[in-house]
Parts: sequence; structure tokens; C-alpha cells
Amino acid sequence: IIELGIILSVILFVGLKTRKYVNSFSDFMVANRSVSLPLAVVTMLGTELGLITVMYNAQTGVNGLFSSFHIGLAAFIVTLSIGLSGFVVVKLRRLKVKSIPEYYQLRFGKKVRILGAVLLCLGGILNMGLFLKVGAIFIQNILGLDQESSTLIIIMALLLCLVLVYTMLGGMISVIITDYIQYVILSIGFLLSIFFSIKNLGWNNIFLTLE
Repeated sequence: IIELGIILSVILFVGLKTRKYVNSFSDFMVANRSVSLPLAVVTMLGTELGLITVMYNAQTGVNGLFSSFHIGLAAFIVTLSIGLSGFVVVKLRRLKVKSIPEYYQLRFGKKVRILGAVLLCLGGILNMGLFLKVGAIFIQNILGLDQESSTLIIIMALLLCLVLVYTMLGGMISVIITDYIQYVILSIGFLLSIFFSIKNLGWNNIFLTLE
């Protein structure tokens, strides 16, 4: 409980401290386009390596064994290809748009921008709503709280308020910093998990069990 409280407090503190760096709409939406490549990559990894992604890959590994690596390999190839070729991304940066709906307006008009924004918003709510619920269930179980639906809703509401507060205060800058913190914590956790798995199970036993 203490560790979880510390992490959540740090995230909220970051949102409050980064507020002073937000002086324009560009700062809020795209961090004034000043994010370096390494930090952008870490931010993307921190965003992608959420709780659902970790648990999904673990379950896929149990079911598919080493053949499950093809999922990560395909994602790596596609991401690397887009990064090296600049597919779509470079053109959007040249247009200096801050969102996809803004590009819709440049290309198709204001009505398409509104429609695209609504569809993206609904899709994001449905997608992130699932992450929010799973995260709340995780906290509910790890803290040994009551399994009632009312408790789950309260945790979801608290998590949502926390995210809204630091995002609205610090914009994209606070999101990038919290993603970086998340990436560091996840990386350390992954390395420790791998180390203790090999230490306790044995390197050869892992392969023998799979065979």
C-alpha cells in the first residue's frame, strides 16, 4: 500500500510541477514539439507497456510458448519500418497539426473534423475504459479490498480523477514524464522477474519443461 501510494503521489506531484512549463496550447498538446527521439521512444514504450499488455503477453507465452515471440517481432518490424521511413508521421509533422482531427479539417473540411473527433473520442473511451477497469481490479486484489462492484467503481473514479488532474495541469509534458517514470519501474520489474525466474526455475529447466 505504501509503495502504491508513493507512486501515485509522485505522478500527481509531477503534474503539479510541470504546470509552469505550459505557456501555450502547443505546449499543452505536443510539448512544444521539443521532445527528443530517445525520450519519445521511451514515452511510447511506457504507454504501450501497460498492465493489460504485460498480462496479455504473459498469458500468450503460456499458451503459445516460444511461438508467441512472433507477435513482438511483427510489432518491432512494423514500428521500425514506420520510424525509418517516416510513413505518415513526417507529413503530419510538416503540416504542424496537433491532432488527427485537425488534419481532417485541412484535408476534408470542418464537418469531417468534428465527425473524426467524435469517433476517435468514443474509440478512446472504450479502449481506455478497459484499461481503467483492469487497473482498478488489480489494485482491488493486490490491496485485498472488498470485491463488491461499488468498491471497484470508487477505485476507477479515483484513478480517473488522478489522470485528469495531472493531464489537465501539465498537458503532454506531464504525460511524457509520467510515462518515463512508468517505463523505468516496468524495466526494473521485468529485469528482476527474469532474474528470479531463471534463478528459481533454472535456465535448462525452462526449456525442458517447454519440450
